[in-house]
Amino acid sequence: MRIRILQTLIWIAVGALAVGCGRPEAIDPSTLERVEWHDLIRSLLDTDQVARLDTRTAFLESSTDPTGGNDDFNQPLRQGPPGWWVIADLEGPGYISRFWFTGAADGQHRVRFYFDNEAEPRIDLTIGEFCGGLDPFLPPLAVYENYCWYNLIPIPYQQRVIVMVEEGGYRPGNWPRLFHQINYHTLERHETIDTFPLEMTPADRDVIAEVRQVWADAAFHTPDPSWIEAEMATIIQPRQAAEIVHDEGGGIVRRLDITPDFSALPSAMARESLLRDWVLNIYWDGSDEPSVAVPLGDFFGTFWRRNRFQTLYVGSHDDTFRSHFPMPFRQSARVEIVNQGAFAAPVEIAWSIEPGAGQGPEWGFFHSAWQRTGPEDVGRPHVTLSTQGRGKFVGCFLAVVSADRSWWILEADEMIRVDRERTPGWRGTGLEDYFNGGWYYQNAIIRHLAGIPFKMPFRVLQYRLHLMDPVHFEGSVDVIFERGPLDESRGWMESVGYYYMEAPQAAASDLLTSAQRQPPDDGFGHLTAMTEINNFERIGDHQGAHDFIDWFLERYPNFEYAETLRLRQIAYVEFFEGIDVARPLYEAFLETATSADAISQAEDLLWFHQDEGNALLSFYANSPSAIFLNGRPIGSTRDAAQLSFFRVNVTPGRHALAMQSRFQPYPNWIQAYLRTHFGSVYTTPDWRWQFGARGAWANPGFNDSAWPIVGGTGVKGPPEVPHIWVVPHAHIHMQSVAVGLRPSRDWTDPNVLAAYRHEFELE
Repeated sequence: MRIRILQTLIWIAVGALAVGCGRPEAIDPSTLERVEWHDLIRSLLDTDQVARLDTRTAFLESSTDPTGGNDDFNQPLRQGPPGWWVIADLEGPGYISRFWFTGAADGQHRVRFYFDNEAEPRIDLTIGEFCGGLDPFLPPLAVYENYCWYNLIPIPYQQRVIVMVEEGGYRPGNWPRLFHQINYHTLERHETIDTFPLEMTPADRDVIAEVRQVWADAAFHTPDPSWIEAEMATIIQPRQAAEIVHDEGGGIVRRLDITPDFSALPSAMARESLLRDWVLNIYWDGSDEPSVAVPLGDFFGTFWRRNRFQTLYVGSHDDTFRSHFPMPFRQSARVEIVNQGAFAAPVEIAWSIEPGAGQGPEWGFFHSAWQRTGPEDVGRPHVTLSTQGRGKFVGCFLAVVSADRSWWILEADEMIRVDRERTPGWRGTGLEDYFNGGWYYQNAIIRHLAGIPFKMPFRVLQYRLHLMDPVHFEGSVDVIFERGPLDESRGWMESVGYYYMEAPQAAASDLLTSAQRQPPDDGFGHLTAMTEINNFERIGDHQGAHDFIDWFLERYPNFEYAETLRLRQIAYVEFFEGIDVARPLYEAFLETATSADAISQAEDLLWFHQDEGNALLSFYANSPSAIFLNGRPIGSTRDAAQLSFFRVNVTPGRHALAMQSRFQPYPNWIQAYLRTHFGSVYTTPDWRWQFGARGAWANPGFNDSAWPIVGGTGVKGPPEVPHIWVVPHAHIHMQSVAVGLRPSRDWTDPNVLAAYRHEFELE
């Protein structure tokens, strides 16, 4: 990595004297237990550490508004040298486990790390380089996505670390508005650690490469032949339960699979209701009270809609819900499913148990709690977890629905109060920031430890799992999310908290009744069908998109675009099984369809397969815009409510897709998707753009090397609030995969056009 040499800074020397005062009596270095950096890095593969009570707790340094208000930006710890802010000054030995930052739009703000009172920074990089742009800080451990930068590679320091960023707030409105969160850990007095190295060894690089590879492949959970495998199948009648029990000694539950037979339920709405009608209870060591008491779908991250995705510890695939949380017990384990709904359904429960493992006092008992608050709770925050005893908080899902028809409810800090602190020691900078996002998020995204499985106006589901930054507590913990600034936003918050305790105890849940648990209705459901379908596709759940259409049309039987949605279901059949299976379905659809739009799209989908040179082009923009293929004008649009579709012809070879748009105040976007038999081409942040383009810029071969790259991760949606409605269409991926673009610099002159172009090769 690059090391910048700076002249000596007097303020560091002064700070070093201050830090040196008041230290406890020194410990004989020969007796210290050394913590190795490569072990910290490799611990990112240790999924068992969440279950251990002997790990190190995480603390938070952030830019939270010290007045308790909503100005959680430009709040440094103190002023540094001219042009710099100090955002953290941490006494060692310890290490930083998470660095999160947003507000520097282009990623060019610099960050510096000064270690052990040295005069020169060992790390002096741009935010973009430190979070995904420069070795060793590379994806998936260090990235820019969802409008923020974060780095999860441990940064150790032996005596002290000072973190600085270039100052913000120098433009009108206090822009740039810089937000930061830094999670860090302090070692015990008997431990020591080497400071982040000036030069990385080959062994260091090998460890980071190993961890990056495992994270990229998601190869965390490998079954072991010594594990006990057991399963049971039964039909659960209403008001009855099914269970699976292990009472032959202690161990660790390594895998828990629960597979309801959704096909046995009489309707799409009944299938979705099962998620909240069924309750998962888990009992440890003969306890009379469940340590886990959570609606079935919510425990596995499936709130509101049945969708399929996998985090590091919970998720689902096909119709199976799966947990990989390690769940130690000493004597017995019992998993119970209670049917509080109106319909019977078959279920299979299966688990893997590692016998004899997890028996020491350092292992905790797994717990999980469910909570819901609503508009009637204005003035009070949402408490995700409040419990007493010794344990550790290891993550949560939080679902938020606004009744105010705005995202203002997300202007909410998270707070964690440990052991009855008068003031929470952990206070964040905004709800999205805690979940590794920012600025009300972009689109759905699934990552191992944090993500957004579901987002649309004005509903969002987010999660964070504290693999390497858990919060320990000795006597009590309260995990709290504000309900918008000053708790004034009206809306619903529903959460699942995951935690481990020293001994089994009743889950800190308030399950309400089955009817009270049903998903809240914000009044927008009939307007967001396309947004929800695109959401499913963005997380790779095409079956979920297909099934959602059944639910939606049952919920809204008189929907104007019902035929188009049924046509889209046939398009999913083509996606799953190919055109030979789908073609007769398209043809049968045309025999009965009455909607002109649906008929036109069905004809387009059949026409596409008549010749390998046939291609379909979609175009979507909310300002007057035109699209070109190989310099030839194809069409125009300016409708925020619907995509435009065109038939075009392409052959193998070099091509250029180009677009041009007129000025539009924020929000503004332009988006395109070209489906060919040789591969698909669509708008991405690596397209090039220019104001006032001249020459044959839409043609192949045009020299655009001087044009900047759009960069970033694309715009929200599209559509982007306040635009909500999108006319349904049958073309899968065309809106979910293509990224909305806008100029990467301020667009201030309404007389200047913005041009975008991308050259590509078809083979």
